[in-house]
Amino acid sequence: MTPGNRGNWTPDIERAAHAYCPRCHPDPRPGDVIQALCGARHPYFGRRDRPVNSCPACVTLASANVYACGHPGA
Repeated sequence: MTPGNRGNWTPDIERAAHAYCPRCHPDPRPGDVIQALCGARHPYFGRRDRPVNSCPACVTLASANVYACGHPGA
């Protein structure tokens, strides 16, 4: 999903922890805007500051053998 096309996302999902491709974003710094596996673009908050809830789309996409970017997945 793109920021302009959030569909029926709730505020909890928008604040949820997103998964990112470690090859596309090998060393993100807190505040860097990077693209999550689900297509959302959000600032990277770092592992310690991540929200408790996980983005359901990212949870599903993180288990793929190949991410949409073409890099090997889980």
